[in-house]
Amino acid sequence: MNMETNEILIARAKTVIIATGGAGRLHYQGFPTSNHYGATADGLVLGYRAGAKLLYADTLQYHPTGAAYPEQIFGALVTEKVRSLGAKLINVNGEAFMHPLETRDVSAASIIRECSDRGNGVKTADGVGVWLDTPMIELKNGEGTIEKRIPAMMRMFGKYGIDIRKEPILVYPTLHYQNGGLDIKADGMTNIENLYVAGEAVGGIHGRNRLMGNSLLDIIVFGRNAGKNASEKSKSVELGGLTLEHINKFASEQKAAGIETDVVSPKLLPNYARRK
Repeated sequence: MNMETNEILIARAKTVIIATGGAGRLHYQGFPTSNHYGATADGLVLGYRAGAKLLYADTLQYHPTGAAYPEQIFGALVTEKVRSLGAKLINVNGEAFMHPLETRDVSAASIIRECSDRGNGVKTADGVGVWLDTPMIELKNGEGTIEKRIPAMMRMFGKYGIDIRKEPILVYPTLHYQNGGLDIKADGMTNIENLYVAGEAVGGIHGRNRLMGNSLLDIIVFGRNAGKNASEKSKSVELGGLTLEHINKFASEQKAAGIETDVVSPKLLPNYARRK
């Protein structure tokens, strides 16, 4: 749909690859996100409505250290390299409450538990977080380490008057990666003929969890795989007529089940729009 004119344009394709990314911008349970503004699970919804099978749709990965202050960069990633260089996670009482190099799921859960269950989070104007004691990096490794090893982090916070060489930063888990998604076969195709998926919209490549850095597998390896196979398959596909049979089938199933509703297609997710 052309959003300026409301004109509907229809593209007829022999094969389709869904590569729409994740769902972080739905802000599940009010969490911040590192995702771009288009990450609203559109690909999952499109595939689901067409009848494609979902896999592990309930599994999302939280990056343990997203910026919790200032609000301009709320949810932006604070790279794990910061902790690998010696910075520890510290609660409001000045206590290191976990090992800094735990896996992402353990680290994120520990921070959430420290803030929510134990009440040891640092309150901010926009929420809560814990300290990441970045000055410790220079104390342990020498002056100039931060500028040399994590200059992007230094610049990101420096824009807002925070010198991470001299003062700690506030962090909190941020919605980062959608582990679940549309189920595919070895060639990248879903159970719907000629519908392929690549990238974060694919479900199950990493099971229910993912090791850091492995998203390149989804994007490059599976992206190339889907592209090659979709291209080859398109050579033998003849375009058929446009149909909304899957919607009619959904309506028939509702009628048979005695369900009366104004919902016109299968609904995968609740409405996350903010309401007053």
